[in-house]
Amino acid sequence: MPQWFLLFFLPLSYHSKGDFVFFLYVNVARMNYVRFLIVFFSLLMTATTFWSCRDDGFDSDPSIKLTFSQDSLLFDTVFTTLGSATRSFKVYNTHHRRVRLSSVSLAGASQSFYRMNVDGHSGTALYDIEIEANDSLHVFVEVTVDPVNQQLPLTIVDSVVFNTNGNIQDVKLVAWGQDANFIHPNYTDPNGVEYHIIVEDTEWTSELPYVVYGLAVVAPDVTLRVEEGARIHFHNNASLVFLQRSSLKVEGTAEHPVIFQGDRLESFYRNQPGQWGRIWLTATSKDHVIDHAIIKNGTVGLHVDTLGSATDPTLRIRNSEIRNKSLAGLFAQGSHVVAENLLVANCGEHALLLALGGHYDFRHTTIANYYRTDIRNTASVLFNNYYEDVDGIIRVRPFEQLYFGNTIVYGNNQEEIAFDLYEGTSEEFTFDHCLIRTGMDTSSPNFISTLVNQNPLFYDTHFHDFRLTEDSPAIGAGNPDIAMEIPYDLAGNDRTERTDIGALQYVPIEEEE
Repeated sequence: MPQWFLLFFLPLSYHSKGDFVFFLYVNVARMNYVRFLIVFFSLLMTATTFWSCRDDGFDSDPSIKLTFSQDSLLFDTVFTTLGSATRSFKVYNTHHRRVRLSSVSLAGASQSFYRMNVDGHSGTALYDIEIEANDSLHVFVEVTVDPVNQQLPLTIVDSVVFNTNGNIQDVKLVAWGQDANFIHPNYTDPNGVEYHIIVEDTEWTSELPYVVYGLAVVAPDVTLRVEEGARIHFHNNASLVFLQRSSLKVEGTAEHPVIFQGDRLESFYRNQPGQWGRIWLTATSKDHVIDHAIIKNGTVGLHVDTLGSATDPTLRIRNSEIRNKSLAGLFAQGSHVVAENLLVANCGEHALLLALGGHYDFRHTTIANYYRTDIRNTASVLFNNYYEDVDGIIRVRPFEQLYFGNTIVYGNNQEEIAFDLYEGTSEEFTFDHCLIRTGMDTSSPNFISTLVNQNPLFYDTHFHDFRLTEDSPAIGAGNPDIAMEIPYDLAGNDRTERTDIGALQYVPIEEEE
């Protein structure tokens, strides 16, 4: 085999390496053909690997992470006319080698409401952007909205996505697409907790929606009044908190209820739980009254953490709905709650969690819990009468009253009522003309004319419609004396001529619905 033929296989770049070529040339004659091929291809692979791995100065580690000056941009300017706002953030390469960003892009692409500029370059997607070692670059983001366009979502959400060696990171973008009153932190306490503080009696009206970002805290001795038709929206994890002696007065009507919900109004989020935090009525807050409210799609609906007094309940809630909560609908700790025409539906753990004793009176209430069965394995209603203090000592807190009249407690679990009582203790309770799902012995005096394990036949549990259908056993099975005290149901229908169990009377449903 001619020696020049073997040299033909060498890349031109190797031909310039005189020593390497000469080595091959002078040694070919000394090798047999098979041995030469083994040596030749071994050398060729070694040389190819060496030259292909030349260091180009960029860090190619797929686990490399960028650092951002902030993890989200909030465009909270209130627009009164068509307008735009610009925010910026910095991207840091904290490593000791250069990095090349494969791409920086808007997740919404050409459909995005946002525009971005990365170190002077604009577009919805930019490629091969370099950041020197221990250096940074600026990203500017602009959004333009028409706040009077009611077709826009209340919240316009997108993100700037960074692809570095296949590692994906993003910075969230949040803008308000409609004109609103924005409640965002205006105070930082000595522990670094940021919140918005309401320091004087305040009224939230129905003129514009309110958007709460973070914690909104009502100071001691202050009353927050919410008028009929008001819409209160909470950003992710946002909550409304009432401190000592402060009060919440919700004054909705049947025609114009007050709505508390998340700030994502797209159809996907219509019934999604866990979108915001809770309304927390902390210890020693007082005289809370909620009438005609819808509290939905959060983590906890109402957290009531104070006893009040026997004559003045901590919370009086009427003609209201609490639904789609990832944890609990009503979480009360040693409190005093009076509820009438209350619907609590679809909660991830408990619809009612009544802990550490207390005083409770529920009349014409519907507890309907059809939360996903692969998630919820707890009873819809749980009663607890003890806790362990910081010294490890068990403290028993008995119930002063547990009364349920003309109430439905039903769901997709076999047991929907549970007691977590300290060993050796017992509690008095009454279910008066109720319909419940339970495995308890209901022959005791605690149960008065109560229907057990009979499906109430709600109209459509899948679509969260808990009206009764014409064959429901709850129809006409209520206590009329209770109905005389609460003559109209949650929808405003008269119940004095025929008393049905639950918050909603049976009314024939039109077929087109």
